[in-house]
Amino acid sequence: MKAMEWGTTLTAMVTPMNSVGAVDTATAVALAKDIIDNGCDGVILCGTTGEAATLTREEKLALFAAVGDAVAGKGLVIAGVGSNSTRETVELIRQADKLPVDGYMIITPYYNKPNQAGMVEHYKAAAAASTKPIMLYNVPSRTGIDLSLEDYQRVLSNCPGITAVKESGADFPKASRLVSEFPEVAFFSGNDIDTLPLMLLGFKGVVSVAANVAPAAVSWLTTQASQGNWDGARRTHEYLTPLFSALFIETNPVPVKAALKLQGWQVGNPRLPLARLSEENCNLLRAIMKNYTREGR
Repeated sequence: MKAMEWGTTLTAMVTPMNSVGAVDTATAVALAKDIIDNGCDGVILCGTTGEAATLTREEKLALFAAVGDAVAGKGLVIAGVGSNSTRETVELIRQADKLPVDGYMIITPYYNKPNQAGMVEHYKAAAAASTKPIMLYNVPSRTGIDLSLEDYQRVLSNCPGITAVKESGADFPKASRLVSEFPEVAFFSGNDIDTLPLMLLGFKGVVSVAANVAPAAVSWLTTQASQGNWDGARRTHEYLTPLFSALFIETNPVPVKAALKLQGWQVGNPRLPLARLSEENCNLLRAIMKNYTREGR
C-alpha cells in the first residue's frame, strides 16, 4: 500500500438530493469541485454529514464513482464505508476498491457497542479488504462508544493500514497522548470548534462541516496553524466561531444543508428521520451567513 498525504483540510461533504429525495450526483460533483477549488485538500463522502445511515450501498458507490472521476488529480476523495456490520463494511470496501477513491473513512461500529477485541477484529477485517489507506472515525455522540487510549493502542498497533484518525471526542489529554505515541498517524479534529487547540497539540488538521460553506476560510485556518502562525490562526478561528456554532443549532447536517441553500446550492432537504431546519433557526442562520462567503478568509 502506497503512503498517502492526507492534507490538512478535508470537508465532510453533504449529500445533495433532488426534489423527490433522490441523490443528486451532478450537484455533488459541482460542490466537490468548488470545495477543492477554494483550497480544501479533498472531500469525504458518505460520512455523518453525508447522511450515510440513510443511503443505500448503490447510492454510495454511485457517489464515489462520480465524484472520484470528476476531481481525480485535483483533490482527495475519501469514501465513507463504515457501518455497524463488519460484513457490510468489507463488502462495500471490495466494491469501492475498483473506483477512483483515494482512501476510506470507517466509523466505529454504532449500536452494537463492540468490546475491545471486537473493535480490533472489525478494523483488521476492513484493512485486509482494502488496498487503500484508512481513516478511523471516532464519534462518541453518534455511536455510543468512545475509544479509550488503550482501545486506540490495540487498534492502531494491529492495523497498519489505518494511517489517519478523525477524532470527534472532547478529551484533550487523550489527544495529546495519541499524537505522542503514534507520530506516523495523521490525526484530524472531527469538530470545527476544536481544530485550533488540537492542532496546537499536534493534530494534522480538520475534517470540517463548515468547509461546505466557507471552504477558503477553514483551509486558511489550518494552513496558518500548520505553518506556526498561531496569531493569524487564532484570528481566523475567532472569525469562524459564530459559523461553527450556527451549523450545530440542530442536528448535523440539517443546518449545513440550509446554509448551502442560502448560498444558492440546491442540495435538497435531509432524509427522514431528519427534517428541515426550523423557521426560527433558519432566520438565525441567515443572519450569520451574511458574514461569510465561499471565497472569503
